[in-house]
Amino acid sequence: MFYLPLSIFTESEDFPFFIQYGYHYDDDCQMHGHVDFSELVIVLEGRAEHLVGKEKYPISKGEVFVINKDTEHGYNGASNFKICNIMFKPEIMHEKIFNIKQTAGFQALFVVEPQYLQNRRFCSRLCLNAHDFAIVKKMIEQMIDEYSQKEDGWQTVVYALFIQLCVMLSKTYQQSNADTDREAMKLSRAIAYIEKNFCEDISVSELAAECGYSERQLSRLFKLTFSATPNLYITNLRMQKAQQLLGSTDMSVGEVSWNCGYDDQNYFSRVFRKHVGTTPTKYRLK
Repeated sequence: MFYLPLSIFTESEDFPFFIQYGYHYDDDCQMHGHVDFSELVIVLEGRAEHLVGKEKYPISKGEVFVINKDTEHGYNGASNFKICNIMFKPEIMHEKIFNIKQTAGFQALFVVEPQYLQNRRFCSRLCLNAHDFAIVKKMIEQMIDEYSQKEDGWQTVVYALFIQLCVMLSKTYQQSNADTDREAMKLSRAIAYIEKNFCEDISVSELAAECGYSERQLSRLFKLTFSATPNLYITNLRMQKAQQLLGSTDMSVGEVSWNCGYDDQNYFSRVFRKHVGTTPTKYRLK
């Protein structure tokens, strides 16, 4: 087993992104993991078995899935198998993705299902219909062309296309699963609700009502999926938002505290230090 850092594919620190076609006509891709990046995979041709840990799942043309870091995976039994690999650091590439994060489709495709895979708990992936597949394939071609040519403004164009792709895939996932009662989609509705309302006081009963579970069921599912209670998940999200604001804006610590759902700046600073290991002021100086 070996683990790959994103630096193997790109040395750019200000644009942590790499896209390529992957060809596995009749050869396998040995098991590996990702050190510091996620991978969006679109199957363009053929079929193979996707190995995740000790599990095997058949995949074929039109399927889309995300592999997060620390997840061991590979491909076996490939037959005319062609994919597009899009590698990125989600904490940077998704930092400015705005309100699409507040949808269940985004949370299902980019957060919940990758987490399920990491925990060896398979659920269905997104499978594109012919119309959507043609659109996605064209977007991929544009991205690869811009990424290869590297003409003026290429990073902006590639990033714009990547965000457009993420939005389209998220909406397609949500529409195709709108009437389902699957566990992943129900949990994703709770995560989307947290993303939309993390600055407010959110009770477990609110989240349970949002996705149709009892409080006990929801807490068990959070623990199983994220190794955290709903309240800890909310706190972790608030701390992520606080780090983003401290690192990319001129907001005072008090303003950051307010924008992350804390009325008491001193309490916010204590929580931040507990979770991040330093004070908000020292974090900003670093």
